[in-house]
Amino acid sequence: MLKMIRDQIRQRIQWRLTIYFVLILIPLLLTGWFSNKRSQELLLSETTARTESAMHALMDNIELVLQNVEELSAVLSTDTEMNDALAHAKRKLEPKNVMAFADLKHKLANFLSIHPMFSQIAVYHDHSNSVISTLHGVLPVDRADERIWLRQLLNGLGTGIVFIQPDERIGAGKPFGQAFGADSLAVVRAMDIYNPNRERHALIISLNMGRLQQYIRSVTPSPQAELHLYTADGKWVTGTAKQPESYQDYLARAEANDQVLIQAASPYYGWTLTLAQPKRELFAQSYQLEYYAVFMIALSIVIALVMAYSIYTSIAAPMRKLARGMRAMTSGNLDVRLNSTRQDEFGIVTDLFNHMASQQQHLIHDHYEQSLRLANTELKLLQSQIHPHFLYNTLDSIYWMAQHAEAEDISEMVLHLSRFFRLSLSKGKDVITVKDCLEHLHAYIRIQQIRFLDLFHMEYDIEPRSEELPLVKLLVQPIVENAIIHGLEKSSQQAEMLLRIVVRVEEDTEGRRLTIRVIDSGTGMTEEMCAQLQAELSAVLRQPTEHGVVASDHTGAGYGLRNVAARIRLNYGQNANIHIDSVWGGGTTVTLVLPLSEPYVGRQIEDRSRTAG
Repeated sequence: MLKMIRDQIRQRIQWRLTIYFVLILIPLLLTGWFSNKRSQELLLSETTARTESAMHALMDNIELVLQNVEELSAVLSTDTEMNDALAHAKRKLEPKNVMAFADLKHKLANFLSIHPMFSQIAVYHDHSNSVISTLHGVLPVDRADERIWLRQLLNGLGTGIVFIQPDERIGAGKPFGQAFGADSLAVVRAMDIYNPNRERHALIISLNMGRLQQYIRSVTPSPQAELHLYTADGKWVTGTAKQPESYQDYLARAEANDQVLIQAASPYYGWTLTLAQPKRELFAQSYQLEYYAVFMIALSIVIALVMAYSIYTSIAAPMRKLARGMRAMTSGNLDVRLNSTRQDEFGIVTDLFNHMASQQQHLIHDHYEQSLRLANTELKLLQSQIHPHFLYNTLDSIYWMAQHAEAEDISEMVLHLSRFFRLSLSKGKDVITVKDCLEHLHAYIRIQQIRFLDLFHMEYDIEPRSEELPLVKLLVQPIVENAIIHGLEKSSQQAEMLLRIVVRVEEDTEGRRLTIRVIDSGTGMTEEMCAQLQAELSAVLRQPTEHGVVASDHTGAGYGLRNVAARIRLNYGQNANIHIDSVWGGGTTVTLVLPLSEPYVGRQIEDRSRTAG
């Protein structure tokens, strides 16, 4: 897909012009996007700063209220008349105690009337296990686990206070408000706090949540914003919306709904005021500017497309017309001519093209006649050449004449020479089978054996499955020739020498390969000569294939081997190898390693064989 798009862009100037115009718009697009984002950041920063200032001011007021609540509760808890009334009342209340509790309730009601931050005040009497409340009168606390919970709470408080929600479970699971008559967040502290031997009586003051909500709503920036107040231990106090399941759930929901989260905490009590406001409210005007910028960008793209098309029709279209005419001429249509009524540069170029096409037509016609005359001359020359069949027939005639003259050696040599030439030509094929290669080698070796009066003995060790494998022609014959001429002929051994050919198909993790070894028991080479020759062959094998065969100035024993190395590099690739092992006076082994998994074997070699056939 990407390649097709890239090709279209390369082939059509209209696409490139369009892309260039769009690229010009990219800086404007980035500038508009950056300006919009930056304005949003500044707006968010300024709004957050104003809201945080208002929230911190509110938290200061709430902290003053809490300090006032703590001080007023201290005044009530140290009231001498109240503490005496509680101390004199026993488990079973007497009439005077009931009258004292009534006076106590009346006193608490008067105190409540002048402090609107309180919704009700209650006192727990530990002896009678009852609560004297300004709202509910006298309430009994019947459950022992509730009384034990309150006593443990007072023992841990000392002279301090604690805030308790009315729905907080105590004892066996009963809500605190139901057990002790609290209808909202309550401040709990011990009575007679400065008396070290005080009884476990408790003062319970319920805060006026309506007044707190009025404070909170005064700083709420919009109807969609939510403002919640939490205690230091994460207990929800009040807010402008429904109570969240938990403080963490509230924070997660604000983040998921893409809301701005602002927090303000009181330094002494640790209470937290949290605001969550939707960003779409803050960025409403910014979004309008963004929509306008998107519209302008879209309009600019449309204008760029119109301009690109206009330039294409006036410039690119004539160029494409001229290119089609040139393509037609390239394909052989010399009669092509372009029509043009333009008077500008494109009109001049079109007229010059028509003139060039006419001149080209005349030149090609003259060249064709000359080529025809040259072809007739070459045909007469080819007809005068001698066919290889004449050579084969002549060798056959010599063979039969030697037979009649009973010259067996001459007849056998001529027979093998005829076979050698036939297999060397192979009807023009570059590739033959291993079996045909061995037959060709055998004809050559028999000629040499007759020549040297059976100086050496020949052995073949051929793996049967290798016989039908393809092999480049005349790869092994130069190696065998070197073994006979430079190894066996120059040897000073008196005993009959041996020439051995081994062919194997080997497999390992790197793939299948054909291994051919030519082993002779001749004179061999010194270690220095062998190393030098191996280095020269390795240099030939490392030459890049596209460079072809580099001619060598060397002659002698290594010349044929270097040619073999160059041919296997060209035909079998870089994984092919030729290796020489030699011992002075002990013979030489030349090994060819030809990979069968290379593409050269399956495609290049066989294609050439079919083409030649």
